[in-house]
Amino acid sequence: MELLKVISDLVTADGVTGNERAVGDIIKGYFFHYTDDVWQDKMGNVYGRMGSGNKPVILVVAHMDEVGMMVTKIEENGMLRITQVGGVDPRVLPAAEVFVLGKKLLKGVIGAVPPHLLEGEQQAYKMEELVCDIGYPPEQVKALVSVGDFVTFAPKPPVALRNDFVASKTLDDRALVAAMFACMEMLQKVKLECTVVFCASVQEERGGIGAKAGAYSVNPDIAVAIDVTHGPTPGTKPFETYDMGKVALTKGGNIHPRVFELLRQSAKEQNIETEIEVCMGRTGTDAWEMQVERGGIPTAIVSPPLRYMHTSVETIRLNTLQNCAKVIAGLAAGINSDWEEALCLQD
Repeated sequence: MELLKVISDLVTADGVTGNERAVGDIIKGYFFHYTDDVWQDKMGNVYGRMGSGNKPVILVVAHMDEVGMMVTKIEENGMLRITQVGGVDPRVLPAAEVFVLGKKLLKGVIGAVPPHLLEGEQQAYKMEELVCDIGYPPEQVKALVSVGDFVTFAPKPPVALRNDFVASKTLDDRALVAAMFACMEMLQKVKLECTVVFCASVQEERGGIGAKAGAYSVNPDIAVAIDVTHGPTPGTKPFETYDMGKVALTKGGNIHPRVFELLRQSAKEQNIETEIEVCMGRTGTDAWEMQVERGGIPTAIVSPPLRYMHTSVETIRLNTLQNCAKVIAGLAAGINSDWEEALCLQD
């Protein structure tokens, strides 16, 4: 598969948290490239199942939703007031191009009071100071837009940068959905002794409730969340970020130590460089919700580092995405009849 092409198909679809139907339809089509066992649940999660049909069942989850905005008020002059959905940073919004998902798709821009008209110390804009301008007269705006309509960053194709880097909106976490497809392609060539269920989950940016429902219904023996972590950016502390060329494996309270070791062993056997991300509390990923379903599920996280998270220019390295897929494929391919002993915490 051509990873950049798949990513482009995914990021140019709309799918703000709570409204993932359009991107879910595209993902469903891709799942059918690798398996006939595809379904969608009542939450909107999309699944594809591969393997023997036997235990253990491994659930691999990447979320399909994206951060965005929602219309909260239509001003008398036709300007739209907006609120954030899922953690959009107001600092990056002024001058952003957006689409309003009204009665039809409407192009817009985010505007704010120009600096020439501000007095005193210049500070970052707050959400309530921003407006969305779609250029229509007020009466037309009110006919086309309703309070509660979603607003998304303009769905442009990814920008290919040098040295295998790409930049786009929504790489968190659609790039990892694409990595799931790469993993499935690898596993088509393997005779699996386990069952692997891949899930593109909804509403991760609002608390992981899609993965919570998914983990309950699938009832896996092992769960792996694949989600981005922070790459080095000027102004960040070195211990807060991870090498863009290495796969980050999380270690901490949200992570089952044996699954962590299985993933690290998979990476080692394939000569894939890794870093350990330490997190003793909430990881901010679907792993947090999956771990405590059904009385406890051995859970782990695989992450590619990403720069400029929750902006329209999130930046990631394609080779690192491929390596994330290889690590998970290696885990699944290496599972055998001793899997229960491999997960046992007792020495």
